Amino acid sequence: MAKTDIAGLLTGVPSGGIDPMMGGNIAQQRLAFGAQQAQGLQRAARGLTGRSTPAEQLQMAMAQLDMSNPDDLRKIAQIQQATGDLAGAAQTAARIKQMQEQEQKLTAKAGLIDATKTAITEKYGDKRKDLLALADQGMSLQEVDSFAKIDANDRYKVVGNNVLDVTTGEYLPPPKGAGKEGYTVQKFYDAEKGANVVQFLDKADPTKVLREEIDTKDVGRQSATLLRIQTDNLDKSNEAGKQAIEANSVANRLEKAAAEGMTGGVIAQGREFIKSIIGSEDEVTLLLKAADRLRVSRAVANLPVGPASDKDVALVLGGELPSTANPKTVAQYVRGIAKLAKAERDFYSTQNAWLDTYKGDIGGFSSYVQKEQLEKQLGHSSIVAAEKRLAEVNYDPAALAIFEQKFGFDYMDAKQKLDRANKTLATLKREDF
Repeated sequence: MAKTDIAGLLTGVPSGGIDPMMGGNIAQQRLAFGAQQAQGLQRAARGLTGRSTPAEQLQMAMAQLDMSNPDDLRKIAQIQQATGDLAGAAQTAARIKQMQEQEQKLTAKAGLIDATKTAITEKYGDKRKDLLALADQGMSLQEVDSFAKIDANDRYKVVGNNVLDVTTGEYLPPPKGAGKEGYTVQKFYDAEKGANVVQFLDKADPTKVLREEIDTKDVGRQSATLLRIQTDNLDKSNEAGKQAIEANSVANRLEKAAAEGMTGGVIAQGREFIKSIIGSEDEVTLLLKAADRLRVSRAVANLPVGPASDKDVALVLGGELPSTANPKTVAQYVRGIAKLAKAERDFYSTQNAWLDTYKGDIGGFSSYVQKEQLEKQLGHSSIVAAEKRLAEVNYDPAALAIFEQKFGFDYMDAKQKLDRANKTLATLKREDF
């Protein structure tokens, strides 16, 4: 059986390479080889013997290339084009472009992380490995600041054996058990306690904490702020719960009327159909205003996308109710309003539970909400089935593009966000909320 010149098939240049005895310079020789590329491929295919067809031999050559390597994909595109497979060449080119875009995203993300770490080093020094680790997980500088322990500032001054709070003019009682060299004072924000903490450290052994207490002035300020936030959350939760009950009640009546209208001749459409059921234009206006508000609410922004959101919700998120909507669609639209109101009610009640659990510290809540959303989204049966197929093709870029087109979100991006949210919660020791 004749030996297949795989290198020649892939590059269009015979495996013997450039012949120094051939006339012309190197560039001219390369141009000559380029002009003979298609003919070389055809000759190689015709020279194949044995049971394999030329097409099969070509596939064997292509199989030796790395489908995850853009350079190898370019070679495949050249082969496909030279053999007349223009559709295949176009698909391969699209795959190369997608890989390049993904690489650009990763490069941009890495650049942002590096910039954040540089800013952290400038602000807190180069010994804060804990803060640098948070940056590696994708946290912004603002988020890192909320968890950073701040060094002692000018507020506390050691005066004799006491500590003076220069902002109040009051002295804090001194700690007991300090060594001959005395003690120092540091203040920092403790994420677990959700408050500023004052520590008295032995000068001879700075790792020895002589006493620790919550900054009483800070606690008062935090308590007032927390009370205001939780009261506001409670009001929003109660209002959303009320809207959910009312919308569900209207939806039940609309669904019944829509079903009867299929045989009874109900012809009203859009908001006129709602008005024919609840009898008041003002109530219709309030209901549709609730839909407008819910579309842009924080709670709704955290709803799972794709198949995890049902058709009722999708109708509301899609925009205003068309005046020509049939009764069945109107009923679905109002049912969607009820579901969104319930989601908002749950969001604010969960946030209050978080604040109670972590003593007023909101840190990590957004990561928790994102984790819950993504787990629900990725746990949908159709997504799980599609994920298995992605794994079988080693997350091929073309397959990922088809997935995004079908389900409406970037699979790899969702997995990275979920991983980052889990890491953030683990760092804060809040993964078990």
